[in-house]
Amino acid sequence: MMKPLLTRLALCAFLAAPVLALAATPAVLRFDAGQLQSAARAGFPLEESLLEGFASLTLSDPGISIPQPGERVHLQMNYDIALATGERLEYGNVVVSSGLRYDPGTRGLHLVDPHLEHLGSAAGGRGLPGGSRDVLQDLIREYARTRPLYRLSAEDLAQVPGTLTADSLRIRDGHVELQLPVDAAR
Repeated sequence: MMKPLLTRLALCAFLAAPVLALAATPAVLRFDAGQLQSAARAGFPLEESLLEGFASLTLSDPGISIPQPGERVHLQMNYDIALATGERLEYGNVVVSSGLRYDPGTRGLHLVDPHLEHLGSAAGGRGLPGGSRDVLQDLIREYARTRPLYRLSAEDLAQVPGTLTADSLRIRDGHVELQLPVDAAR
């Protein structure tokens, strides 16, 4: 008589374990560098007018990596500074490290606190008066403020019931994660 009762209890515990584990684990959307890079390419090239229209700055070919360990993404881009006549003043590449934030208004992942880590320049003795570092940093800050690096699709949002907040984002283990609070996932 005791054996059938123990068997039933064991079966109930076995069937309930996945449900309990699911309830204890918050829902997570994970994005890797390749997904972010594919989405970011749609927003490039970026162009900015300089020197009251006498020159322009173009950023192109974004490449994204998520170093492990780390809590920032790296964004590498090519840049080109040219006169309005088309004559090239300077070109090279930049590497920016940045945190990310989730903005519920744009449903996007935006750069936050972007920092210019590397500037590889080929100016041939020319370049911008006063240098290009500040101009590049300003354009990258403007990009961070106004454009998402990645915009969540309806398909992304359908995977996670509930409401995502600005605090939902984490960068870890080479991925970007958006987490729901435990109580919202139930």
